[in-house]
Amino acid sequence: MAALVGLAKLALPISASRVGQTAMLAVDSMMVGHYGTDALAGFAFGSSVVQTMQIIGLGLLMGGMVEISAAVGRGRLDEAGAIWRRSLVYALAIGLVGVLLATKAPDLLLATGLSAELAERAGRIAMILAASLPAMLVYIASVMLLEGLGRPAAAVWIMAGANLVNLALDAVLVFGFAGIPALGAEGAALGTLAVRIGVALAAVGFILWRLPERTALGRPALSDHAWAAGRRQRRMGVAEGLSMGIESGAFATMTLFAGWAGARELAAYTIAINVNMLLFMIAVGVGGATTVRVAQARGRDDPAGMVGAAWMGFAVFGAVALAVALALAAQPGGVLALYTNDPALAALAVPMIVLIGPVHLVDGMQRLISNVLRGYGETWLPTASHLLCYVAVMVPAGHWLCIGAGLGAYGLVLAIGAASLLATGLLFTRFLWLSRRPSGGRAAPPLEA
Repeated sequence: MAALVGLAKLALPISASRVGQTAMLAVDSMMVGHYGTDALAGFAFGSSVVQTMQIIGLGLLMGGMVEISAAVGRGRLDEAGAIWRRSLVYALAIGLVGVLLATKAPDLLLATGLSAELAERAGRIAMILAASLPAMLVYIASVMLLEGLGRPAAAVWIMAGANLVNLALDAVLVFGFAGIPALGAEGAALGTLAVRIGVALAAVGFILWRLPERTALGRPALSDHAWAAGRRQRRMGVAEGLSMGIESGAFATMTLFAGWAGARELAAYTIAINVNMLLFMIAVGVGGATTVRVAQARGRDDPAGMVGAAWMGFAVFGAVALAVALALAAQPGGVLALYTNDPALAALAVPMIVLIGPVHLVDGMQRLISNVLRGYGETWLPTASHLLCYVAVMVPAGHWLCIGAGLGAYGLVLAIGAASLLATGLLFTRFLWLSRRPSGGRAAPPLEA
C-alpha cells in the first residue's frame, strides 16, 4: 500500500503536468475547430510538424531524467544539478535546430501532395509554433529535474496558470476582441508561443529561487558541460529521441493519409487523435513516475524495488485506462461537443472517439513499458520496436485501411490500435525477461553523472 501511495503521489502531478502541456494544443484545436473546418485543417498539419519535433526533443532529453533520478537515488543532488544544467543547453540547441527546420515546412508540406493554399497556411502555423520550441524544451528539462527530485507539483501549478492564460489569448486572438482582428489558427499559434516562453521562465525561476534543494544542486561550472560527462545521458537520449521521433513521424504520416481522404475526414481524425493525445499524457505521467522509481531503485542497487515499481505502474495505468475507455464508450458525444457542432463531422468522429478508449489502453501501455525499460537502462530495443510496429506495420496498414479499404479516418485509428498492441506485446516480453534475470534485470552499469 505504501508503494501504491508513493507512486500515486508522484504520478498524479506528473500526469496533470503532462496533460496541461497537451491541453494547450487541444484547446487551440477546439477554438480553431469552432472558427472553421479549413482553419482546423491548416492548424492540424502545421502543429503535427512541430509536435513531431517537440516529441523528438522530449526523447532526446529523457536521458537526463533517468540520470537525475538515479543520482537522487544515490543521494547525489550535486550530480542531479549538473545533469539539469547540461540538459538546459541541450534543450536550447535542439529547439534552435527545430526552428531552422520549420522554415522548410511549407515546401515539405507542399511536397506531400497538399494543395498550395493548405500547405502555405499550415507552414505559417508550423513556423510560429516552432519558435516556441527552445522555450518549451527548457521547460521540459526543468520539469524532469522537479520530477526526479519528487517535486512535480510546482509544474502542475505553472501549467495550470499557463492554460488559463492560453484560453484567454485564444478567445481574443482566434475570434478577435475590442478592435483586435480575428486571426484564426495563426492567433492560436501566437498565443501558444507567448505562453510557452512564460512557462520556461517560470520553471527555471522556481528552481533557482524557490526550490528547497536549490543549494544542494550546486553551482554552475564548466565541468557540467564536459563532453565525456554527458556521454551516457546523450546515448540514452538519442535512443529515446529516435524512438519517439519514429512514432511521432509515423503519426504525422497518418495525418497526411487523413488529408488525402478529404477535409472532413481530416477534421474528424484530428479530433480523435487530439483526444488520444490528451489521454496519452496519463500514460506519460504514470510512465514518468514509474521511470523515476525504477531508476532510483537502480541507483540504490535494489533489483526487487525495480520490479515492484514497474508492476505497480502497470496496475495503476491499466485501471485508469480501463475506466477512461468505459467513459468514452458511454458518452462520446459529450467529448465531441467540445470540438465542433457540425452534425456531419460528428457522425464521422463519434465512432472514432469510442474506439479511442481501447486504443489508448494499448498505446499508453506500450509507452509505459518503454519508459520502464529506459529505467532499467535499456537503450535501443524500444527504438527497434517502434520502428517495426509504427513504421513497418502501422503506416502501410493505415494507408490500406483508410484509402484502399475505404474506411477513411476510422481505418487509421484501427491501424494505430493494431500497431500499439504489437508493440505492447514485444516490449512486455522484454520486460519479463529482464525482471527474471538473477541480476534483477540491470541491463546497464550504474549511471554516470
